Amino acid sequence: MVVLAVVETVSAVVAPLRAPDERDWKGASAAVRAGFRPGDLIVAAPAWADPVMRQQLGDLVPMPVAGRMDAARYGRIWEISERGAGAAEAAGGSLAQSSKHRGLTVRLWEKKPAQITFDFLSKWRQAELSVVSPNGDTPCAAGADRFVCMGGASLKPELLEIDTTLRNGLALDPIERATVVLTYSSVPLGRELAVAGGLHNVWLRKAGDGKVHLRVLVDGREVGALDGTNQGGWALRRFDTSAWSGKTATVRFEITVDKAQSRHFGFAAEARNP
Repeated sequence: MVVLAVVETVSAVVAPLRAPDERDWKGASAAVRAGFRPGDLIVAAPAWADPVMRQQLGDLVPMPVAGRMDAARYGRIWEISERGAGAAEAAGGSLAQSSKHRGLTVRLWEKKPAQITFDFLSKWRQAELSVVSPNGDTPCAAGADRFVCMGGASLKPELLEIDTTLRNGLALDPIERATVVLTYSSVPLGRELAVAGGLHNVWLRKAGDGKVHLRVLVDGREVGALDGTNQGGWALRRFDTSAWSGKTATVRFEITVDKAQSRHFGFAAEARNP
């Protein structure tokens, strides 16, 4: 007990001294700004330091970047690390440069970026939305900023909170005993279809327990699926579309839910060549 008390006391005194302070962050930020190029990605490691990073470099991390689906499209990634932590976004990259700023380390990682052939989120207006129920298929109307369906359902692009992280996605409240269908025609496909989704709003995630199921079809053939659950976070899946690579196809997203209460689902997708 005495040894444990001594260890905890020493840790309480030493830990704050090891934490990076404002001078460290200003030095690290200056290093990033000196080499930053448009299109670069900046990340913090551990991830919980992201708000501090954006306080210093937020003008270089606009909302479309902060709410990204993943880091596949970025070829240069600036990692600001403390206590030896590494960012998942930098995995597979080659270290181009590194500098130490007292409690922080700045690393620039380079890797081959994915070629995006179609972004389903940014091109949502090209899609058609309908609700399929036992009563038939009912088309939804496209408004200025969203699709509106009979019964009050809607789908729109929105900045969401999923797994306590900002995510840009198509926001939807699924309908019980019905399938919401989002269809894109003539989509130029690559070798991969990346799809990510999850449940929005930390408080509503606690209020409900239904599972949202997203099914993905290409020219009528199912290529994959993912589920949105309270414990699932931002689920990312990569589906093989090499059979359609270099061609156009119809891509269909089918969303169902077993219990609709407090289920606010968001998802994004890209066709790409990794």
